[in-house]
Amino acid sequence: MEDSTKLKLDVKHSRIQAIIEGKCPQCREGKMFMYPFWQITKFDKMHDNCPVCNLRFEVEPGFWYGAMFISYGINVGFLAFLGVAIFFIFNDPPILYYIIPITVLSLAAVPFNFRASRSIFIHLFGFVKYKPR
Repeated sequence: MEDSTKLKLDVKHSRIQAIIEGKCPQCREGKMFMYPFWQITKFDKMHDNCPVCNLRFEVEPGFWYGAMFISYGINVGFLAFLGVAIFFIFNDPPILYYIIPITVLSLAAVPFNFRASRSIFIHLFGFVKYKPR
């Protein structure tokens, strides 16, 4: 029983936190993206290699095509949530009340969706092992 109390989690380098912050899957310290997501013209700029451990982010040619499936899932969930929220908040309004806010909000979410899908994809399907220093 005493052994379980001595377990210490490495909260600083957890996989979930690294996915949320867009950190390297190998060292979980280096940033994957060069600029903050709110810089609209540069939200998609990634480092070729991790600035800390030098891991190449594009594991193989065409690797990021798989992130499109993650992006699709995030977007479908987001759009379904918005549709249901509009339905219940506005008591089943006309179709235009669905189209305009869903279109505007889904376009505004593109930088977040792009980054989240790439971060999730490389962490879960990149076959990169965590190597703490």
